[in-house]
Amino acid sequence: MSNLDKLTIGEARQLASLFSGALPAQPASGSIQPGARVIVRSRDAGVQYGVLEGYEGSTVHLRDARQMWSWTAAQGGTLIDCARHGVSAGKFSDKADAVTVIGACAIIAVHADAVDSLESRKWK
Repeated sequence: MSNLDKLTIGEARQLASLFSGALPAQPASGSIQPGARVIVRSRDAGVQYGVLEGYEGSTVHLRDARQMWSWTAAQGGTLIDCARHGVSAGKFSDKADAVTVIGACAIIAVHADAVDSLESRKWK
C-alpha cells in the first residue's frame, strides 16, 4: 500500500486544491479562523471587508460585510497595508448582514489597529 492510499479526506482535499488553484476546504493550522475580521479580494465582486464565517474552496462567507469600492491605505498602498494600518480615505458600502463571495483570490487578516478606520469609513 502506498502513502497515497493512506490519505485522509482532508489531506486529499488539500492536495486537490494545489492542482485546482482553489483555497483549501478547511483552514490549515495557523491560518485565519472564523470570527476574524478580514479583507477579501475576489475576481468578480471586488473587495469586501467583514467577519469571516468560513470558506470552502474559493467561496468565502462573511457577516457584517462592507464592500470597499475605493480605498487609500493609512500607510503604504496595498490591501495588505489597509489590513495592517487601516484606511485614511475611501468609499465603503453600508453593512450587509451576510455576504457570500464567490471567486475569492485572497483572504487577508485585519490587524486590531486597523479595525476602527475600516468600521467607520462611509461612502463619500
